[in-house]
Parts: sequence; structure tokens; C-alpha cells
Amino acid sequence: MRKEINTIIFVDDDKIQHMINRKNMIRVRPDLELKFFDDPFSALNWLETETADLLLLDINMPEMSGWEFLELLNQKNINIDVNMLSSSMDPDDLARSQDFDLVTGFLIKPLGIDIIEELLK
Repeated sequence: MRKEINTIIFVDDDKIQHMINRKNMIRVRPDLELKFFDDPFSALNWLETETADLLLLDINMPEMSGWEFLELLNQKNINIDVNMLSSSMDPDDLARSQDFDLVTGFLIKPLGIDIIEELLK
């Protein structure tokens, strides 16, 4: 049985995506606790002392790629379910995401209501 998702952390350098995702997530589940980071280093620092049920991680960010972020999660022994976020369905990215045990899904941005509902089932 899959554990219930109550807290979601977003790591994406695009603040407009944060606004869209916050609005749509709250529309589906108003009780969700949402944390948004546009800086992956701040997100890593937060995850060292806090917990979340799901991490939605952008692949392409200027400071650090999502792949580098995953490597650091592994190095720091931070165990969290991760869904990769991408604006395109690149088969290479999809294949690479399967190299990481933490990655449980791959989503295309922007996240629509139907995708969020499926994610939160």
C-alpha cells in the first residue's frame, strides 16, 4: 500500500511553475503542506532537517541539475520519493531517471489537475 502524501517539496528554478503548482495542488487537496524552493542548495539544507512525503524535482536548473541533486541526496542518505519534472518528454531523461532508486515517477510540466489527482491517489 502506498503511503499517504501530505507534504510535498518542489525544487524548480521557475517561480511561475511554483504559482501554477501551488494553485492546482490546493485545488485538488487544500490540506497539503507545500514547500517550494527555486534554489536547490536551500532545498538540500531543508531536507537535512525536515521531512516530506514527495519531492518534485526539475531536471534543468542553472545552479545544479536534477541529476546532481539526486546524487547529493544519495550522498547525504536522504531517502524520499522523487518524481522528476521536465518540460519535455526526452527519452534519455526518462531512461536516466530509472538509474536512481529514489525516482518513482516522471512528470511533464506544467502539472494539470488530472496529473495531480493521479499523483495523490
